[in-house]
Amino acid sequence: MGLANEAVKMVQVSNANRADLGPALEKGNILFFSQTPFELSSHGRQALLSIAEVPGAHHKNIAFKPRAQKITGLSHVPANARGAVENALKSYSEWAIHFVAGLLPAYAHGWQVDYASFRPVEEENRDLPWKKRNDLIHTDAFPSRPTHGGLILRFFTNLNPSQDRVWVVGRPFAAIAPEHAVTAGLLKFAAQAHSPLRRAWSAVLPAARSAGLPVTDRSPYDRFMLAFHDYLKANAEFQNNCPKYQFRFPPGSSWMVFTDIVPHSVISGQYALEQTFIVSPETLSSRAHAPISILESISGTSLAQKAAFAR
Repeated sequence: MGLANEAVKMVQVSNANRADLGPALEKGNILFFSQTPFELSSHGRQALLSIAEVPGAHHKNIAFKPRAQKITGLSHVPANARGAVENALKSYSEWAIHFVAGLLPAYAHGWQVDYASFRPVEEENRDLPWKKRNDLIHTDAFPSRPTHGGLILRFFTNLNPSQDRVWVVGRPFAAIAPEHAVTAGLLKFAAQAHSPLRRAWSAVLPAARSAGLPVTDRSPYDRFMLAFHDYLKANAEFQNNCPKYQFRFPPGSSWMVFTDIVPHSVISGQYALEQTFIVSPETLSSRAHAPISILESISGTSLAQKAAFAR
């Protein structure tokens, strides 16, 4: 399709190239900041770096939900440290939202601010079920938070004082989707877009929400992206033989990437902060770069309603 680089590149961000950052991201590159322009308080940093020493804390990330001003995953953190951890994660989230909006104002006009998280566990040799393994190359999709065609933009910071965070990535979505999407079941999901069942579900959804029922409205696009996440992880031939590019993110550095455009895995590293944004495809430099546009081109079918993105 000619929309993506065959090899993912790391683009060092500078004042000279700020006008080109959106197109660079959309084509499947990683924006890199050798020194994070954010400084945690020493108290907050110490609180975050001490979390992995707490038994059981490694079972889940600590997450901050900016829109709800709610933090989860603190149950294993000592009570006297929770305030410092919460304040540190909130401060990082607020800073990242402001910083990324300044870099990419077009995106900020139409994005949804999603969760921030702290990942305190060493990624190397984690014992996880295959669907949750981070060392298998995959594209991101959220089971509980469908995007309806929105893109997943993530800003990461390596808080580790001495250890790189190491990623291995594959070719961007525009390169792999034509090869794998149909095999992964795209046409089945596309057929659901205009099925009687889908129309009936769309009709009852507003009433279910009005009644306070906890319903999740996944578009055919969201259903496919969840399936594609699993397809890539389970595909031994893809995992073993796809072109791979390794990137090392040193202590104190940050990076930003569309994690549904760039198939990625985390090989090693501990203590990472992250802020997620759901970006409207209408705000891209070219909507053709969006995974939903690529999939709709392959399937010949609309896979999500544009208005649903704002829900």
